[in-house]
Amino acid sequence: MTKNPANVKIRDIKIYPLNIKAEHDLKIATMTISGPKNVLIHIITNTDLDGWGEASPFRAIVGETQSINFAAAKELRELFIGKNPLHYTDLIHQMNAYLPNNSTIRSAFDMALYDIASKSANLPLYAFLGGSKRPMETDNTIGIGDVDKAGEQALEIVEQGFRIIKTKVGISEEEDIQRLRNIRKAVGNNVKIRIDANQGWDRVTAVKSLKKLEELDIEICEQPLKAKDLDGMRYINQHSSISIMADESVFTPADALEVIKYQAAPYINIKLSKSGGIYNGTAIANICEAANITCMVGCMSESGLGNTAFSHFAMANPVVKFFDLDANIGHINEPIIGGVTINKGMVEFPDDIIGIGAYPDPDYIKNIKSI
Repeated sequence: MTKNPANVKIRDIKIYPLNIKAEHDLKIATMTISGPKNVLIHIITNTDLDGWGEASPFRAIVGETQSINFAAAKELRELFIGKNPLHYTDLIHQMNAYLPNNSTIRSAFDMALYDIASKSANLPLYAFLGGSKRPMETDNTIGIGDVDKAGEQALEIVEQGFRIIKTKVGISEEEDIQRLRNIRKAVGNNVKIRIDANQGWDRVTAVKSLKKLEELDIEICEQPLKAKDLDGMRYINQHSSISIMADESVFTPADALEVIKYQAAPYINIKLSKSGGIYNGTAIANICEAANITCMVGCMSESGLGNTAFSHFAMANPVVKFFDLDANIGHINEPIIGGVTINKGMVEFPDDIIGIGAYPDPDYIKNIKSI
């Protein structure tokens, strides 16, 4: 517990690039990621408290790039310097008002503030948020790629102990269906399969594709249509036995209310990189809980730092029953120490974790320059 919390002030904020090598490109319906280009935020106080956060911008989804994040982070640094990070609710409200549309960099600052607050309380972040440990089983994602290799890719994932596979779709109706058939044939009937169209279909294609995929026992279809087409989402939900999950349709708590009002989807994917962080993500979770909407916690292409923060959030919110926490699987020589591990699909926390419990390797930070 921090002594004299009223005297804690933000002394400096460092902004670092985090360029990660990946085993494979990740292709989705709207873009291709060739090794994440992320941003690290380090909030330093006048005490021994500090906090780390991470932004992972997907330009086609959130409208941000690493360069945009750098520029926005400089603005937020000026907003935060000299203020008490333990007054995080007030700071997050100020940040949301100052840059309402820059969700991924706001999520990094939010993450760092919650890291500080939970360290101050000497608690793991999930406990600071009111949660306790529970089993969390994540999927592992296959991007859009060679149809003939999809079954082999899926089988490799199952051999690693995963029992849930998510595959991206949304470019070619014929290839989507054949890819899913190959995956189901390879893994058998005891593995759950989820799909994510990332807004790649129109209404006609979505209904036709989902009808053909019913025979493959697909658990969930994420975001089949454009984010704002809630009427279309409701139509598809009414005409498919495969459950629809809203993802890009929900950035803010207000967006969640709209999805619920339109009855556009029975499930919602909360991604803290879309919501602007834990504070806004919690508001979305509370709205969904009130409306009996089950949630997933998802990710972009964060390192183990961001993925650990998301895992804390998921752990602390019982309304979250689906987990897509495979962000850093396939990253090469990632410079992150600590955090959660994935063991046969299960998300596992270290017993002695405090705060987020993941941070960049100090040797990595020594060799790069703050923006």
